[in-house]
Amino acid sequence: MSGLLKTFVVEDDPEQLATLKQIINNHIMINDFDMCLTLATGEAQALLDEVNAHPDSEGLYFLDIDYPGQALNGLELASKIREQDVNAKIVFVSTHAEMAFLTFERRIEPLDFIVKDLGQAAVKEKVEKDIRIAYERYTKQGVSSKAMFSYSKGGQLFNLPLSQVLFIETGMSRNKLVLHLVDRIVQYNGKISDETVAHPELFRVHKSFLVNPNMLVRVDKQAQLGYFENGETIDIAIRKMHDLLALIKQAQLPVKLN
Repeated sequence: MSGLLKTFVVEDDPEQLATLKQIINNHIMINDFDMCLTLATGEAQALLDEVNAHPDSEGLYFLDIDYPGQALNGLELASKIREQDVNAKIVFVSTHAEMAFLTFERRIEPLDFIVKDLGQAAVKEKVEKDIRIAYERYTKQGVSSKAMFSYSKGGQLFNLPLSQVLFIETGMSRNKLVLHLVDRIVQYNGKISDETVAHPELFRVHKSFLVNPNMLVRVDKQAQLGYFENGETIDIAIRKMHDLLALIKQAQLPVKLN
């Protein structure tokens, strides 16, 4: 998992805002979840500003449908959140049950739609359940994304433990990549720039090489080479050497340096 799951609330009724804050904070504390209530506000724009300022954050968002007198309504806010936070867990808490279908029409994909008219006890139960579901998905999502490597070949998707990946290099043909695994080599279609984005655990040491730092056993600074346990090597660009060494030191990786 990449850290705290941030939780946000936008509710323009002060009494209902205070109630939601209390429910959320209490449930997080009682369950000792690795979460925090980052922002609870009555202003839709305040949340959008927060999301835009931290575009790489993942969050759980409790929103209303209607914010009278404000430039953004809940559906517009949710759509803008989804643009920035593709993994957003969005929960609508509203009296406007008839608007639920619009969340599907706009491809918002909410986690839940809670109708306030159900009563305070029922709303509390649903909010707590959504917190548990969101947290479970967040933790599973973090583990799987960091522990696994995925690639596509022949129209089929392959998933394997990241610990099997040594490095990726550009192939001889255009848009071909060569994946070096602990026990085999696989060629597939792709761009190394795309893989750099898709797999942030890997490090771009050269325009042609993307390495799994955890699998390096030795780095020769003078020869500008990285070594793996199976004897394979990769070139390390001069401008990338400093950053790689800093990463190795920061992560305290057992890599021999000479």
